[in-house]
Amino acid sequence: MGDNDTAKAVKVPLLWVGLDDLPLLISNQVLTQVDQDHAYLTFGTATPPVLMGDNEEVREQVGRLQYVPVKGVSRLAISRRHLGELIEVLQRTADKFDAQGGE
Repeated sequence: MGDNDTAKAVKVPLLWVGLDDLPLLISNQVLTQVDQDHAYLTFGTATPPVLMGDNEEVREQVGRLQYVPVKGVSRLAISRRHLGELIEVLQRTADKFDAQGGE
């Protein structure tokens, strides 16, 4: 076998660096797509349109709306194996969030 034999692999811990330098982006919309090799996760933010006036005027404004735009925040591609790991991490995170009484 070659030098990349997994039986001879060395495990080295990972250290996350520079996280505080990244922008914190807010997302309230998620779009997913899949192909043979990856799942594509697209995150965005939709904000409610400004509607003003009495009830009738607001209903008229809503009637003229054709859509509410979603502004893209980020798009990620992830392999199926890593998607499984992400699902596990998100489930643990949701469990912790619920245990703290989060909404």
